[in-house]
Amino acid sequence: MRFALFLLVSSLVLVGKSTAHQCDKETECGDDETCCKLGDQMWGCCPMPQAVCCDDRTHCCPSGTTCDPQGARCIGEDSNHTPMRKKKPARKTVERNEFNEVLCPDKSSKCPDGSTCCLLEQGTYGCCPVPNAVCCPDMLHCCPNGFQCHGQFCSQNFAKIPHLRKFASTNIHRKPAIDFLPEEDQDEDGEEVSTENSSEEDVVQNSEDVEPISCGIGKTCPAKTTCCKIRNSEGERKAMCCPLSNAVCCEDTCCPGGYHCVAGGKCEKHAKTMRTRFWNAEKEEEDEEI
Repeated sequence: MRFALFLLVSSLVLVGKSTAHQCDKETECGDDETCCKLGDQMWGCCPMPQAVCCDDRTHCCPSGTTCDPQGARCIGEDSNHTPMRKKKPARKTVERNEFNEVLCPDKSSKCPDGSTCCLLEQGTYGCCPVPNAVCCPDMLHCCPNGFQCHGQFCSQNFAKIPHLRKFASTNIHRKPAIDFLPEEDQDEDGEEVSTENSSEEDVVQNSEDVEPISCGIGKTCPAKTTCCKIRNSEGERKAMCCPLSNAVCCEDTCCPGGYHCVAGGKCEKHAKTMRTRFWNAEKEEEDEEI
């Protein structure tokens, strides 16, 4: 049952995905839609391109037709008529960082690609596990794009699916990157290395019963470190050792696993996925401290 629900939601998301154009700096509609104002002066989307936005601020008609609100129809030049179409709320413009992660409006938290920032009851942001989602008023659940929140369900015309639960967003927090080991501490013997440039739990000490790590021809790194292949100032490839296990190699430094290398010699934590629910957020924030 859960697998069938996942396939349904995934297909709805894929069908609804299109290239977007802006209604204003904060909202957008798809390229196969038209931006139209709603009754509350907010932007909505008419589900057809180059549509006519009707004066009732609720409906719209195909291009080349005239709105007839009293008859709830669109009248063409040949006097043929079609039913009026109903607008839906425009989606918020998604702001992303260089790693394609979704930045939340508070500018201090983010969600992974393919999700939506939604406000939580405590005033922080969580992540809905589908893109361009509808954030429900209970500030706990959400629905796929095009659906409406109705109690414990998401509804669209005659379709009804269980609502989706938000998960924890990730605080945007940067900490200093780790310097490579001095070259005199990198040899074939795997001797104990200096870690004065490292801090706390990120640095993994050598173990005498673990073999050194091969790092190119005639070069090794101490045990429980990471071999990084970088380019020097002349553009030549050079092997260096990061004093962290399973590290991410940057241009001239390294970061712990699960972090991005960012400008200014900093490391920024990846956006957490839906495997981490928001009630576990405090536990996972411990390792974000410097």
